[in-house]
Amino acid sequence: MLNRAAKAMTFPLGDRRWLPKIVIGGSIGLLLEVVFVTLGFLLTREFALAGSLLAPAANFPMLGFTLATFQGALAIPQDEVLPSWSRWSTFCATGLLLFVLVLAYEIVPFLFIVSGFGLLARGGIALNLGVVLMLLGMLLGITAGFFLPMGVAHYLKERRLEAVLHPTVVWLRIRKVLTEYVEAYLLSLGSLIVAGLIGAIPMVGLLVWPFLTFYLLVTGARLFGAICSSAG
Repeated sequence: MLNRAAKAMTFPLGDRRWLPKIVIGGSIGLLLEVVFVTLGFLLTREFALAGSLLAPAANFPMLGFTLATFQGALAIPQDEVLPSWSRWSTFCATGLLLFVLVLAYEIVPFLFIVSGFGLLARGGIALNLGVVLMLLGMLLGITAGFFLPMGVAHYLKERRLEAVLHPTVVWLRIRKVLTEYVEAYLLSLGSLIVAGLIGAIPMVGLLVWPFLTFYLLVTGARLFGAICSSAG
């Protein structure tokens, strides 16, 4: 697993044009951060930097690029370099598709978190229930996220949207590579948490975060693609 993870982390660097590709991906995220913060200011007359956290969800080109990297790792033989940024329309379309697939997995946890936050804002007796709902939502989100990479791999194999929501089939595929899959998920989860902590650093974090997040998503896609490919 360590060898596979190391190869995934260094995979982008094997592309002679890796730097401009990473810069483009991170710059899109940075631009969307600015857009979300600006819109928040226009609506509330306050600079709510937390609104920038919504930018990755709307970054369809980045999601499309990540999905293309995932497909390249699933393929036999695997792609040797990062996708080209020349396919903007394709990345936007496939990024939207990936967003829908993620939403299918995470909509229930998201509703739990939103409901819990609403109860927190009300305070009083509802405060404790709000905390419970938010914690439950986060736990459900982490659990659902565990099945997502293999679910997407199953969809790409079957080319049917309902294929991503076959938990029994997805679980059977995960069981074939369970140890590596669990290790990869924990590694990805931990790296994104660290990236979030870096992003929380005032000013500097907001500038670094979109580039770091893009790099981690690309390397994570490469790692999971290779593991899911081994599941057959």
